[in-house]
Amino acid sequence: MKYAVSIAGVIIIFIACRKKENNEPETVACPVINSYAVPALIVDSFSMRYPLDNVITWFRKDSIGYCAYFVDTTGKQILAQFGNDGGFVLQEIDLNHDGNFEDSTGQPIKGAEGCECMIPE
Repeated sequence: MKYAVSIAGVIIIFIACRKKENNEPETVACPVINSYAVPALIVDSFSMRYPLDNVITWFRKDSIGYCAYFVDTTGKQILAQFGNDGGFVLQEIDLNHDGNFEDSTGQPIKGAEGCECMIPE
């Protein structure tokens, strides 16, 4: 009997830990890609917008574009998103180096607009 109760308890804890809050947005991490896999159009667009900065990590943002993670000349950690056509979409900044990126107005990025990419440590 104790064995069955223990198993039931483990199952309940497992389900409770995996349960997602209804108001919690679903975040899917973007896959990291090698720089040679990024189209030249995207790389050129990044270079024109950020001429003094170098990309640390490139991400593929689903089928809608690419994200570039870099640290700018002032030390800000930035995620810049570009569409498949090379057009700039948005920029997210981590001013406090806490892993929480904000848009240019200082608002946290919510929903599918942002890159939602997991920055390598």
